[in-house]
Amino acid sequence: MIVRFSSMQRLRRWAFVLLVATGCGGHPKIADTAPVSPEAAVRAFMNAVKANSIVGLRDLWGTERGPAVSSMNLDQVDQRLTVIRTFLEHESYEFEPGNSVDPVNSMQRIVRVRLTRKGCQPVVPFTTVPWKNGWLVKNIDLSAAGNPARTCEASQGAGGGT
Repeated sequence: MIVRFSSMQRLRRWAFVLLVATGCGGHPKIADTAPVSPEAAVRAFMNAVKANSIVGLRDLWGTERGPAVSSMNLDQVDQRLTVIRTFLEHESYEFEPGNSVDPVNSMQRIVRVRLTRKGCQPVVPFTTVPWKNGWLVKNIDLSAAGNPARTCEASQGAGGGT
């Protein structure tokens, strides 16, 4: 007995095969390298914010175990990064002099960035961590960035930091 499939059935079978082959529901490919210094990690992160690149942010945000996307649900990572990106939107930024060792964990470094946005210049601390032969952004004090939808608050006066 010869079984014949309609073209629609063949199309559905191939679609299923392709879906399985592409790893539906899996994690995206993670970059094998990270920026070489804490400042380089924050610079790449801020450039990804400016470029509105969630994919770029995914490669740079994580812990000592690697980018967050390797251990978290992709949708959850993207939602968090969308909020972070919104708070860090900027016209320009500059690094405050020097970075410091995190008093809670001596392996971590804190890099302070002065954002320029809508006449405000808040200073936002980024906590970076070593991963492989580079650095990732682990935490950002978004409360220091202020509300991106509002003009300067008294504590962020025009030209002043937090």
